[in-house]
Amino acid sequence: MTKIVVLGGGFGGVSSALTLLNKKLNYKIEITLIDQNNYHLFTPSLYEVATAEETQSNIAIPFKEIFKDRIKIIKAKIGTIDTNTQTITLADETKIQYDYLIIALGSQPSYFDIPGLEKYSLPLKNLKDAVKIKNSIDSIYRKKAAAGEKTRIIIGGGGFSGTELAAEIAKYRNYLSKIHNLPPGYIDIKIIQGSERLLKELDLKVSDTAEKRLLHQRIDLCVGAHIKNITNEIIETDDGKKYDYDILLWTGGIEGNSLAKKSDLPTNKRGQIPVTQTLQIANLDNVFAIGDIACFVDTKTNIQIPQVVQVAEDQGKIAAENIGRLINKIPLTGYQYKHFGYVVPLCGRYAAAELNWGIKVYGFFGWLIQQIVFLRYLLGILSISKAFKKWNKFEKDLN
Repeated sequence: MTKIVVLGGGFGGVSSALTLLNKKLNYKIEITLIDQNNYHLFTPSLYEVATAEETQSNIAIPFKEIFKDRIKIIKAKIGTIDTNTQTITLADETKIQYDYLIIALGSQPSYFDIPGLEKYSLPLKNLKDAVKIKNSIDSIYRKKAAAGEKTRIIIGGGGFSGTELAAEIAKYRNYLSKIHNLPPGYIDIKIIQGSERLLKELDLKVSDTAEKRLLHQRIDLCVGAHIKNITNEIIETDDGKKYDYDILLWTGGIEGNSLAKKSDLPTNKRGQIPVTQTLQIANLDNVFAIGDIACFVDTKTNIQIPQVVQVAEDQGKIAAENIGRLINKIPLTGYQYKHFGYVVPLCGRYAAAELNWGIKVYGFFGWLIQQIVFLRYLLGILSISKAFKKWNKFEKDLN
């Protein structure tokens, strides 16, 4: 029996495990997926959980619904990876042997050694983070609104996560003002972005559209300055300005899961594992790294590819394909980065989409593309009936 272990049940981990299940191999295989949760998290919608009542269970999809009983699921924290003995040691000292390994452990917030940032900010990387953000907003809003004071929310980082989170908090602000019969002005929302514009990775027109949308939602934009110091009351930026705040949400950077360094695997300065074109770790033919924890450089541009969902999914399929090829003793295939575009939700049924062919879509039709993308993903991991049921519930929860 050939033992294949997948570390992490995110987009890359799920994609690789499902692909392996569909492979025709010369040997029987045993697939084990290890994750600290018993569910697959649809992370692009975490910001919805941070500002909504009922979507928490809907974006956490139990592994049993995806895999049935076709693979072994271990819910546990991982202690270390030993590639010499081909052993995974769990936090409780349980040891798991493997013949082939796929590392899909994702990323964690990067605080860039900014004084006070990790201590005083709230990240948004998992369900606990999302619930903590929601509870913090609710608690502080209730206290300060009762005293006639504003709740000051600052978001550090104006990339995809920060922009989407700000738009959703604006929507939640309207909800809170309605149920408490108070003006929306009792919550101030501000984004601090180091570059000169939001969504710097996207076309200028898309960026401008997003900025106008946020300004229309009464969100202040402070661009062109980096956060350099934080106390429990004040945020200081490198242009000499200071901002009072009640809640600081950090979306300004990520790095590879720290388990890679802890296990003495090769990593770059962002904690990611460099991989070959076949997604293997150098000198470790039976170990693959995919998704956010992997550093893959596009040979055509000599630039590291972005850390997005589509990349993790595609790399999961290629890693699984190559394990099958190793087992069947045939040449491996290389991963080719394909850019399909981006969709940025901007409050309610409004989104900005930049597609691969230079097409840009805004407003309701951009939102519709977002819904189609979500449905397509669900259909890829669930039965048709469960996918449509979950998608329909998700759409109703958001609106």
